[in-house]
Amino acid sequence: MTPAQRAEAARWISSRRIAGTSVADIPASLKPSSPEEGYAIARLVREELTKAGRGELVGWKVGATTAPMQKLLNVPGPCAGAMLTSSRFASPATLKSEQYLKLGCECEVAVRLAKPLGKGTTRQDADAAVAALYPAIEIVDNRYGDFAAMGPATLIADDFFHSGFVLGPEVRDWSRIDLVSAAGVTRADGKEVQRGKGSDMLGHPFESLVWLANHLGSMGERIEAGQIVMTGSLPLPHWASAGQHIQISIDGLGSAEVKLA
Repeated sequence: MTPAQRAEAARWISSRRIAGTSVADIPASLKPSSPEEGYAIARLVREELTKAGRGELVGWKVGATTAPMQKLLNVPGPCAGAMLTSSRFASPATLKSEQYLKLGCECEVAVRLAKPLGKGTTRQDADAAVAALYPAIEIVDNRYGDFAAMGPATLIADDFFHSGFVLGPEVRDWSRIDLVSAAGVTRADGKEVQRGKGSDMLGHPFESLVWLANHLGSMGERIEAGQIVMTGSLPLPHWASAGQHIQISIDGLGSAEVKLA
C-alpha cells in the first residue's frame, strides 16, 4: 500500500470505531496485506482517534498470548494494540452494552511500568521495570463478524478487538505472587464461565512484556514509564450479554468487575 492508501484505510477504520459500527465490510483495497502494514495503519488509526477526542496513548494491549486464543483467532502468535485514555475504567465499572457490537470480557494481568522498555528488552529487564500489577478486564468488541476469516493484518490495523480496560486494585508487592501457577477465572452472574493460568501465557505473563517491548522497538517505539500493559487473557474471552455482572479473579492479585447495563 502507498502512504496515501494507508491514510485512507486509517480514516475508514477510525470512522467506524467512532460511529460504533462494524468494520467487516472494509473494502479490499483498504485491507493491509501483512502484519507490518497492519501496524502502520494502526498507528495512523491511533492518531485519528486522538484527534477525534478519544484521548492520548495510555498503554498497550497484547492479544493472542495463549495457544487456545491463537487457535480461536487464527493468528500465529501475539499481536499488539494501542490503548487511549478514554478506554480506561476503574473497577467496579458500569458499561452500556448497546455501545458495543459484541462485547467480550477477558481476564488479564495488567502491568504499570516504573521505567521504559524498548528494543533489546530481556526478561530480567522486564521484571525490573514493573512498578505494580492489577487484576484487570480487557473489554473487547467483535467488530469483524467472522474474525477468523478477517485475517490477522486487518485485526491488527484495528487494535486487535480493543475497546477498553477495567483495572482492579493496584498491587505493588507483586513479587510474592506465583504468576506461573496463578489461576485466572471469569464469572458471569456468579457462575464460572472461563478459567486459565499464568503459565499458558508464553510461560509467564511478563514474557508478554518482553515480546511487546521488542515488537515496539522494531518499529521505533517503546513502552513508556507509567504506561499500562494488558498482558493478554489467561482464559478465552467471555462474550457477554446485557444485564450481566462479570467478575474476574486472579490468584494473589484479587478481582475486578464490570456490570453491563
